[in-house]
Amino acid sequence: MKKLSLALALATALASLQIAYGNMAAPSEPDMGAAVTLEENESLAVRSEVLDIVIDGETARITATYQMENTTDEPVATQSMFLSPNMEYAGVQVTVDGQEVPYEAESFALHYDTRIRTEDWRYAVLTRGETAAWDRDKTVDTVTFQMEFEPRETCDVVVSYTYALGGYPGYDFNVKRGELRYYLTPAALWNGFEDLTINLTLGEDMPVLKGSSLEFEKVGERSYRYHSAALPGEDLWITVDENWYQNIFSTLRSPYLMMMLTMMAPFLLIAAAVVILLIWLFVRRRRRNRN
Repeated sequence: MKKLSLALALATALASLQIAYGNMAAPSEPDMGAAVTLEENESLAVRSEVLDIVIDGETARITATYQMENTTDEPVATQSMFLSPNMEYAGVQVTVDGQEVPYEAESFALHYDTRIRTEDWRYAVLTRGETAAWDRDKTVDTVTFQMEFEPRETCDVVVSYTYALGGYPGYDFNVKRGELRYYLTPAALWNGFEDLTINLTLGEDMPVLKGSSLEFEKVGERSYRYHSAALPGEDLWITVDENWYQNIFSTLRSPYLMMMLTMMAPFLLIAAAVVILLIWLFVRRRRRNRN
């Protein structure tokens, strides 16, 4: 049974003692290939995470910077897996202590152990194969790379990538909106997590923060910030939208508006004819009364 470790808060973390691994076990359905499960890490801690999200058009550039510490008196080597939905692998970059490191990209289907009715990442099961392509809402994209720490060493681990927004960010009419998800809760599997800062910058075409699972503070034009001394108890989701005047122009561009007007045209013509007739009768009656 081979073992693989997870790491990083965007959805990370596996490991065990000096060499941090996660389980890689035979699946319940043999045709699905091997499965990856997660476990708690007793060696590495996240001292801070700065998450920068810059939304531009139909995508977002996400950069996660983790300050990680080996809390033991022994060297630690960990093969880490960074998790995210809707990741575009062409834009991935990973650095450890300022040095760019190679990585392996792979998509998995996300399941949870049905015997334990919870969505705690300790019970998550990642399966390989075509299953991952069946339902994008249950697909996790991963980047796996190597980290090595000397005893008590602290260093920065940076993962940056392009995220394809959900919703309808490419539409040019009034249903246009963007949706983003980021896994925060898996970081609870590390040996401690402190200090989270999220910097959010919205694009000009969708400048409104319509909704979020976390309470952001507006710090500038289309700029927001969230800070917490501890890890939130839920993952991050964000919905962005157009402002009111963009929505007006988007409504006018909507193909459904023209379709509705075409369908309603006969009724509108009849209504207009009735109004004109009533006005004509009213004017005619007034003239008769004067005479």
